[in-house]
Amino acid sequence: MDENPTLEKIFRGAVKEFSQYGFDGARIDRIAKNAKINKAMIYYHFKGKEALYEHVLTMVVSGIYNAVFRLVPEEPTSQSDLAHLIRGYASYIGTIDELHVKIMLREISSGGKYFKKITIPILLEPMMKRVTAMFARGQQTGLITDIDPAYTMIQLVGSVVFFNMLKITMKDAGPFEELFTGNYIERYTENLIKIYSQGIFKNKR
Repeated sequence: MDENPTLEKIFRGAVKEFSQYGFDGARIDRIAKNAKINKAMIYYHFKGKEALYEHVLTMVVSGIYNAVFRLVPEEPTSQSDLAHLIRGYASYIGTIDELHVKIMLREISSGGKYFKKITIPILLEPMMKRVTAMFARGQQTGLITDIDPAYTMIQLVGSVVFFNMLKITMKDAGPFEELFTGNYIERYTENLIKIYSQGIFKNKR
């Protein structure tokens, strides 16, 4: 994440703290303890807890953006282009640090103040613009059916994010072993691609 070793320690300590307590419950003292550094070093790099929290969110969101944005083809020419996008996105999100997912969940559940400030402009808006443009071009060439590009993106993103939320919350409970063992990311991804490419109804009317 950070090239500076001290900032990297602070980041990792902050991720652990914010993922467990959220922004409101987090404490700089515990972050310093997690990072195994003096608390003064945190205040040397950041004005306070809010600045550190915004830094952590920015790093997490930027990492997702950099990994996923490059997967979106500007000019899709076949179903394989879209399948490549879905596979890449699902595979990346499926292996993302669970602590990062927990931070985002806590942020949204607390009202999403920083989600609106950081995640929307850094990740959601540029991705929506890119993906909806891709769908629109695919529709122009006849590759993609008459679907709503924005809703399609939200439904794709939402299904993968929710799947990973379940992975965190269902540990040691429910059908976890059935859903999240072995090559589960591949199985989930291929089923998602099948739904997008073939639909779920045998008799199409």
